[in-house]
Amino acid sequence: MIVLSEWRYDPLYTSGWSVDQAFDEATVVGANGDEIGDIENIVFDRDGNAVALIAEVGGFWDIGDTHVSIPWDQVQISEDAARFTVPVTEENADEFAAAGDESVLREGETGQVSTVDDDLATGPNLFKATDIIGDTAFLDNAARYGYLNDIIVNDGKLAAVVADTRAFGRGYYAYPYTGATAWRDPARYTLPYGPDDVVVLQVFDYNQMQRKGTMDTGTTSSTQPVPEADTDTQTAQ
Repeated sequence: MIVLSEWRYDPLYTSGWSVDQAFDEATVVGANGDEIGDIENIVFDRDGNAVALIAEVGGFWDIGDTHVSIPWDQVQISEDAARFTVPVTEENADEFAAAGDESVLREGETGQVSTVDDDLATGPNLFKATDIIGDTAFLDNAARYGYLNDIIVNDGKLAAVVADTRAFGRGYYAYPYTGATAWRDPARYTLPYGPDDVVVLQVFDYNQMQRKGTMDTGTTSSTQPVPEADTDTQTAQ
């Protein structure tokens, strides 16, 4: 487990990107460079490795909305994480073979492009970003801390979860992803830290992230600047 006094945001600011912002603002681009859809979800394995992108495509081609699962190693992300390029075109979209049951994505199926249901479930060794975003966050003493509003991905891996604790007079704080045990209970994410541990963290400043597109200030995305928080008990890192 990473000790929070030694945890640094610098790698997240330099090369990480926000899943919440990708959901709200990023576009999915086809092999020919045209916009073809939106990001619906991102699938991770239990260790936090990104394994698949779930995209909704087809609306631009008059073929109806189609949800496809694309292996992560076939996804190219722009420098500002605003464009996700995938090997999908109008010509091959309807040729994608479904991977078994379209309503369930299992670990062995993430390496192939396939059509899936929009309410896709995952097998026991995988989870979707939306499976933990929105979960209530608890400290290790079972104290309710806030809720998870975002995931930060860095180098193809779930690097941090961001907790919104403003209801307690604080702000956004990024914690290292510590594995599947943190989210084993539905709608509950347990941070392996106590009240005395979390006070050393600074507010996570989305404005310092280098990989971000133009943010729409009219949205309610978690990537909007956080209101001033009470920093009396925080130690600079």
